[in-house]
Amino acid sequence: MKNSRQILSVLILFFSSQCFSVATNKDLQTKITAFLDIYSTEIAEKGYRSEYKIGNIDPRLTLRTCSNPLELSFNRKPIEQSNVTILAQCIDLKPWKLYISIQYDIYSRVVTASETIPRGTIITNSMLDEEDQIINKGRHRGFSSVHKVIGMIAKRTIRNSMVISVNQLKAPSLIKRGDSVVITAANNSMSVSMNGTALMDGMLGQQISIRNTQSKRTIKGRVTDRGHVLVAL
Repeated sequence: MKNSRQILSVLILFFSSQCFSVATNKDLQTKITAFLDIYSTEIAEKGYRSEYKIGNIDPRLTLRTCSNPLELSFNRKPIEQSNVTILAQCIDLKPWKLYISIQYDIYSRVVTASETIPRGTIITNSMLDEEDQIINKGRHRGFSSVHKVIGMIAKRTIRNSMVISVNQLKAPSLIKRGDSVVITAANNSMSVSMNGTALMDGMLGQQISIRNTQSKRTIKGRVTDRGHVLVAL
């Protein structure tokens, strides 16, 4: 009989810490919805559309009214993944916390292949399409506009309808080895241009070796445009 009373006391203690009293399930749902709506507004300003679904909250659950405003936070931002958790916690003299699962889908315009693009192909507008897709279910780094993809080169075969990501592309060479180039040597106060010859291929922003036609010296410069190299003085 003594053991039974001890077990009953433990159960009462456990359930009293879980079922707090007076605040309703509906109140909690309202606060979570408001929290999610604020986040939806924030990402809408960045051009994203979103949809969410709040996981089941036990209708039998009652929560003790919190003397301070209820604090809500994501375990991870929904932009990183679609299955997230919200931590609802009361921080007062008798604190409590509750975890609620959320399905949060974020949609954005992404660039996809309108046909199979073979490896090594220079990508043109006709090879591309744009469509709304959920962007927070995978880890791909996609493009929001075809203009950022046109002129790039496929590093590997890209299948029809596949979302095009950064690691599938490489920038084209603006300068080929042996090309005649304009070398601009410049600092904040002066700029001098001279002719040279590229000793290697170069993409935009890449540093390459070039030979000054007049002095025959080999120097390094950064590719700034097709046929143009900048040397910092």
